[in-house]
Amino acid sequence: MSHVSLHSLAPFSSASLAKKLVSFPFPLLAPRSLALPTHSPPSYRRLTLRPFSLRAMASHIVGYPRMGPKRELKFALESFWDGKSSAEELQKVAADLRSSIWRQMSEAGIKYIPSNTFSYYDQMLDNTAMLGAVPPRYGWNGGEIGFDVYFSMARGNASVPAMEMTKWFDTNYHYIVPELGPDVKFSYASHKAVDEYKEAKALGVDTVPVLIGPVSYLLLSKPAKGVEKSFSLLSLIGKILPIYKEVVAELKAAGATWIQFDEPTLILDLESHQLQAFTHAYSELESSLSGLNVLIETYFADVPVETYKKLTSLKGVTGFGFDLVRGTKTLDLIKSGFPSDKYLFAGVVDGRNIWANDLASSLSTLQALEGIVGKEKVVVSTSCSLLHTAVDLVNETKLDKELKSWLAFAAQKIVEVNALAKALVGQKDEAFFASNATAHASRKSSPRVTNEAVQKAAAALRGSDHRRATNVSARLDAQQKKLNLPILPTTTIGSFPQTMDLRRVRREYKAKKISETDYVNAIKEEINKVVKLQEVLDIDVLVHGEPERNDMVEYFGEQLSGFAFTVNGWVQSYGSRCVKPPIIFGDVSRPKAMTVFWSSMAQSMTKRPMKGMLTGPVTILNWSFVRNDQPR
Repeated sequence: MSHVSLHSLAPFSSASLAKKLVSFPFPLLAPRSLALPTHSPPSYRRLTLRPFSLRAMASHIVGYPRMGPKRELKFALESFWDGKSSAEELQKVAADLRSSIWRQMSEAGIKYIPSNTFSYYDQMLDNTAMLGAVPPRYGWNGGEIGFDVYFSMARGNASVPAMEMTKWFDTNYHYIVPELGPDVKFSYASHKAVDEYKEAKALGVDTVPVLIGPVSYLLLSKPAKGVEKSFSLLSLIGKILPIYKEVVAELKAAGATWIQFDEPTLILDLESHQLQAFTHAYSELESSLSGLNVLIETYFADVPVETYKKLTSLKGVTGFGFDLVRGTKTLDLIKSGFPSDKYLFAGVVDGRNIWANDLASSLSTLQALEGIVGKEKVVVSTSCSLLHTAVDLVNETKLDKELKSWLAFAAQKIVEVNALAKALVGQKDEAFFASNATAHASRKSSPRVTNEAVQKAAAALRGSDHRRATNVSARLDAQQKKLNLPILPTTTIGSFPQTMDLRRVRREYKAKKISETDYVNAIKEEINKVVKLQEVLDIDVLVHGEPERNDMVEYFGEQLSGFAFTVNGWVQSYGSRCVKPPIIFGDVSRPKAMTVFWSSMAQSMTKRPMKGMLTGPVTILNWSFVRNDQPR
């Protein structure tokens, strides 16, 4: 891989970028209206802009999806990794995506637009690069970290493994875990945050640079191999703060007026010394941050009481961001007291789901907060980064009009944030709010959402229905008589590799290019191969290999009522890997058997037990966009 830096190369510098902008979902603002694409739900098509009141509206986006509306970054990354395209070509795609996102938010009227939330792989990995915390096995010898070292840390290379990856809190996104120890030599090794701020500024967009906060960065790290598990990661705070000070100094010199520190670990039940680390860190940074407005952003859950007190008493901080969708108790804390000279970034637009915001309800919440915090001190925001939702509803051509009116992807959530901010300063778009109310009423009363048979069946459940009538030993005896298995029987998880031929057959069947008979025969042939292989290997309990299944969740969702599926509703899981979560919009029922046909066919091919495989309900729930009109 080439030794290029993570920021833009000269041919795609900020100045030249202005001339090379790709098209973006929102056209330029006319003097009085924002016209959205005609495929948008009716409520999002035209947002009337009235003359400004004396009060300036304040809106903020925590972060935005990076992959692009049609996964442009994914394909550019994989092309580069495969050696089919150059670093310059990858950076051109990335620069175009960044400019599109910034201009999209700017044209939609967002005041506080984030930068440095774009990433070629992962934002925590970007922070690791910024701090020069490269594990020795990658052979980095200092200087600006380039793609070669960066992607080796993310993906490994021919000689060394990648860094560990784990889930980002309770989302389906995964981050690269920093490996730290007492001997790490931190240095300012990636100027990405400053470069992207300058890049946006050259396009005429003043952004809020976003960094992972120093305390959360350390708390989300792990001791490197060979370092005692008991090593205190927080003991490194004094070593990383000088790097943060260098970054802050460069951002100030570049003209930044705001900076956002993401400190999501503030939602955890922290010990007193961990809480004290926040006080220490931001006290140490206070003089460096002088002259900058500082936002500390939290998300994903409530902030505990003691943490809230400690957080809101930090010196040198201008504003605090809270998730008020999942953090309803935090709302009560704010109502019980909030510092009079601080800004509240109120996360009322859900960044983790795809439902249209209840604008009337959110506006009521915001107005109540104004009464506590002050009219000039409330900023309308998303509950977290929009990274965790799909990009743009405009690209969904197969969802029906009614269902689309209930939804809002990232691009539509930007419009919602701005509509609420304008309403808060007396510029309420009555038509937009009315259309939103109509869509919510439609969803509430739709027979597609409420299935009486499901409601009755659920209501009839008793406590005893959740317990089996027989005990484990009785079932084991019955199973052994039936199956006659050895003491340690062997089996596999269930799925065998999906070949290119299998994918082609499923694709052709879906496109009606081959008949059902041809499709069934092709799948039957594959199952037979898998069965014979397992018999040769003397496996005791066989599986059919699941050749008919496109995805372990989607396959079942497509056969259940209450589910909908998108064409381009992709969400980043890690790196270039994206998933397309189903949408659970109504009561779920099973119109017909889902697996019996294929399992019966497979069992007919062998005398050994054939195991049936179902994706469990908890997995389906966690890997879907779930209804927000009833408890999870």
